[in-house]
Amino acid sequence: MFPEPRVEAIEGQVFRAEALPAHVIEEMRGHLARLTEGRPARPADALRTARERLGPSAGPETLARAALELLDWGELYELLTDPRAEDIAIQHRRYVYVFREGQWTRQGEIRDPDRLWGGIRRLCEAFGLRTPSDIKPAAEGSFSLDYPDPVGFLTVRVSWSEPPIVPASCLTLRLARPGRAPDLDRLVAQGVLSPEARDYLVGVLERKGTLIIAGPTGCGKTTLARALLKVAARRFRLVVIEDSYELMIFWDGRPESDPGNILHKLTRPKLPGEDIVPFTAFDLIVMALRERPDGIVVGEARGPEAFEILRAANTGHGPQVTTLHTDSIERVWSRYLQMAQGHPEARDLPSRTLAMMFAEAVTAVAVMAYRDEGGEVRRFVEAIAEVLPEIEGDSELPVLRTLFVRENGRLVPASRPIRPGFSAEAMGLEGLPWRAGAHVW
Repeated sequence: MFPEPRVEAIEGQVFRAEALPAHVIEEMRGHLARLTEGRPARPADALRTARERLGPSAGPETLARAALELLDWGELYELLTDPRAEDIAIQHRRYVYVFREGQWTRQGEIRDPDRLWGGIRRLCEAFGLRTPSDIKPAAEGSFSLDYPDPVGFLTVRVSWSEPPIVPASCLTLRLARPGRAPDLDRLVAQGVLSPEARDYLVGVLERKGTLIIAGPTGCGKTTLARALLKVAARRFRLVVIEDSYELMIFWDGRPESDPGNILHKLTRPKLPGEDIVPFTAFDLIVMALRERPDGIVVGEARGPEAFEILRAANTGHGPQVTTLHTDSIERVWSRYLQMAQGHPEARDLPSRTLAMMFAEAVTAVAVMAYRDEGGEVRRFVEAIAEVLPEIEGDSELPVLRTLFVRENGRLVPASRPIRPGFSAEAMGLEGLPWRAGAHVW
């Protein structure tokens, strides 16, 4: 439908050739095919084959590279082992861009697109993920790679588009190493938030409150949510419900990465032409209620599931953390209302009813941002507001009061928390230098 554009290769930016001879890789591919008996190979199958063929003398880097070659992912080895790489984009089947340290850079060109795309499709199918088809020429999902260092335990979120919705095959891989993600103390040390703000957010979750973390793409919302939930999981059993693995609070085999009593569940939509039983967020919430959870966490709010978050919070099952794409506290409610009204059971509800549900369910909102400061991209919490359990007169708006604001590079106390059950006195924070008056949205 569209001509495939040509982009000149960048001199010096090419991917390394296989570390092992081609005949060894082909021999191992035959062994892997016999091992899997025709089913798509999983990462564990490839690693087992590499260990059996290369023997105990093979180092971890050789094993990891060989396993990726067996899955036909070898050309991405250098990027998968780069701890700075957050996203990999493959444009028009072959041209690679990488998101590192807050910006996209051109990385090079894939030598064998057919092999790589075939490997991506087979690995998705091995994990039961739908790949693009004539019925739906786009797909997304998540899976994990558990290999020796330097790859380690890596989760990969796939967003894949095919013609006719794009000119040529395009793919984005979001990479995360959840077991090695920063904890709250590291985030404080990095200036993402202050110790006082950390204590407030932890206090909200300890008292089974609901927190919304808002901000633009790439500002660190998921990193902060993951760090807070790992703290909450020390006390509570949490069920995390998402449409793809975003929070990814997984164990990577190291004792210090143990996430606690957290259970992940993924929704499953019904596609045209498929004879399957779909699982919506509400279905999984009902299932979770039978599993004795302390908290039901409905991942990111990107659409109608925003209404499910309110229903989950209003069942009394907290703590709850969810993320939301917007760039200021002033826009949180309007964005949330727009998404909630997309739910079939909420579209006919008055906005005043939804505002009251929001005010009763949501305890606080944290807004994150990132900026280039002195040549370095910094991610940080810009403001935290509490939500009062009331709406503002005739305006039908929830009342949000600023508790912390970023000034001179630091998140400092502002208005004193007063929400019942989450006041400064109830949370043991009455000694902070709260200011007089209140900034209310």
